[in-house]
This record gives sequence, C-alpha cells and structure tokens, in this order.
Amino acid sequence: MKIAKNHNIILINIDGFRKDKIELCPTLNSLKENSFYFSNMFTAAPYTFAALHSIFSGMYPSRNGVNSYYNIFKFRKKEITTLSELLRNNGYYTSCDIISESVLPNKGFDEWNLFDEETVDFKERHKKLIQRLAEKEKFFLFLHFTETHKHLVRAIVKKYKQEDNDDDYFCSISENNTRYDSYLPSCDDYIATILETVKSAGIADKTTLIFFSDHGTSVGEKKGEKFYGVYTYDYTINVFCIMNIPGEESSSTDKQCSTLDIFPTIAELTGVKLDNEFDRIQGKSVIPLITGREVEEREIFVETGGLYGPWPSPKKHNVFCVRRQRKKLIYNDTPETWEFYNLDDDPKEIDNIYDENLSDVKNLKERLLYYLNENEINTKLTPKF
Repeated sequence: MKIAKNHNIILINIDGFRKDKIELCPTLNSLKENSFYFSNMFTAAPYTFAALHSIFSGMYPSRNGVNSYYNIFKFRKKEITTLSELLRNNGYYTSCDIISESVLPNKGFDEWNLFDEETVDFKERHKKLIQRLAEKEKFFLFLHFTETHKHLVRAIVKKYKQEDNDDDYFCSISENNTRYDSYLPSCDDYIATILETVKSAGIADKTTLIFFSDHGTSVGEKKGEKFYGVYTYDYTINVFCIMNIPGEESSSTDKQCSTLDIFPTIAELTGVKLDNEFDRIQGKSVIPLITGREVEEREIFVETGGLYGPWPSPKKHNVFCVRRQRKKLIYNDTPETWEFYNLDDDPKEIDNIYDENLSDVKNLKERLLYYLNENEINTKLTPKF
C-alpha cells in the first residue's frame, strides 16, 4: 500500500448508524464495495461523547478521562496529543464541524465549527466547507452527521418516556425498525452529496474518505435500552468503518478491530510516525488486517455507563465486556452480574450461558481484569482504583 503523505483526510461520523442498515443505503453500500471495509469494528464505548474522545486519543475512555456522561469535560488534554494535533503538527490544515463542544477535544484544530442541529442543512453546509478547504494544500476535516440520530431520538422521546423500562417499546421491534429505516434515504443522500462535492472540487484523487459509526442504536432488542450506552451488546458496539483511498483496490475484512485503531491508521496512511510521545495509545493501525501482515484476531474491550436503564451510572462506567473468538463475557458492576455468550450459536445474545467453571469464562475473566487494571478502572472487582 502506498503512503499518501499529501492526501486530504475527511473523517465522517454517521452518528448512531446501525451496521445492519448499510445495504439499505445504495450510495453507502456501493462505496463499501469499492473501498476498504471493516465489518467487525467495535466502538470503545457505545455513546458519542466517550466514543469520539477515544478515537481522537487512541485510548479507552478510562485512560483519557471521558469515562462517563458526566465526565465529558474531563479529557486529559494536558497529557494527551490528539489526532488533530498530530496532523496539524505535520502540515495539515485541521477543521471540524460538530454539534457541541462536548463531543470532541478542542485540541489541534485550526478552525472549530459548531452547527445548530435545529436549523442545519448538512448537505449545503458540508458542501461549502469542503469546497473552501479544497483550496488548502492539504487538510484534515472531521464531520459529524447527526440527522438520523436526531429524528430517531425525537420520535422515541415523543412517544415514550426515556427513563421508563415499560414493555411497550420493547414489544414493538417491527415498528421501531420501520421508523429507523424511514430516516435512511436522507442519510444516503447526504453521503452522495459528500462524494459528489469531493469530485466536483477536483480533489477526489488526493482525498481519503473515512465513514464510520460511533455506536449503533437499539430497536428494542434488550429491555432497558431504548437508544444506546446502557449495555454492551453487539447491536450497539459492533459498528463499521469504510475507508476509500484513491488508487487502492477494494478489500474487506471481518477480523475484529476497534475504533481506537482509527488514530494510528490515519497516522500510517499519511506517513506520520508515532514516536515515544504516543506510547500510551492503545489502538493499532488496521492496514495490516487488509494487507495480510496481521492474521491474529484482535481482542475487544468495551466500557459504558448509561444515563437510564436498569442500573444507570452517569458518573462512572459500570458495564464492561471482552469479546474474543466469537465468545463474549459481560460484567455488570452495579448488580455484580455476569453474562457469557457463544456468538456462533447465539448471535443475538439471548441465552446467557455463564458458568464460572467454563474454561472460556475463566480465560475471559482474566482478560477483563487485565483491562480493568491497565486502565485503572474502579469496580467491585478492582476496588483499589
């Protein structure tokens, strides 16, 4: 693979997009077929604040400081060099357009743009932004597309109380799916606008486009989670990433990787070396998964703490999981309960077969304790932190 030191990088978050909806979006699906596609990417945390801070730091939430909804302004910015800083220090003009200053660390951006979700026209706004940046020698742009997420949350909040765990929503999966699907055409139209704008601006041959979702969204699979952030089941943690790199043939992989890997991947694509300053980064470039330089499966660790649900914990994360070789162990710290799933036999995680005597459970418990200790996460299992 060629290193594209002078490529522009446009990183686009489709907020709350479910991976299983890609095929319902013709433009996005076509882009997937003509790009590098990572179908088994997992978010470090299934809600936006923690997910995006992890991407821009390459670190788990509990290492970078944004480890709860109430800790959104506790990013350890004095200790951490962000992805935007890295690129700006290497000659990139850096820009972003986001819904709120709380979703992203304000470090390393030459310009910092906030949109009003109530009035924004994403297609027109982001089209103009790309056209303006196309005049730069090289640029990095992060775009936050929240249209689907906005409509979905409004519709559900209007019909159901967010904090309620009533059966009504959770017995309406078909209706919830139909509601979600109704917002997909506008999302796909937005993606088509981005692709056309890059082409018409004359920068398609030197612009790497990266589309990803920060987390999935519930349609009622598990009682207690109307949206996301409450649990660590696959429908919210198994996201996706599509990397369209000019001059590179398409390829896909179902090998596990993490959104933490986006930072070091962009560094590798742009030829920027991560020196000792970045030795705390916990992600790894995903390029070896595509080129075949890496064949071993990557282990996944995810942490979260919901605002609502059966055991809300907005001040610190209290739900954790480890996923390896199609097996998943979940630890719910507040009620001190365990779950174990064989995902080959039970992909929807319906049958909890936890047994502390199972060898897989014992091995995954060791790995879970490793992550809790490495990231100094205070739980009933690790009270020393």
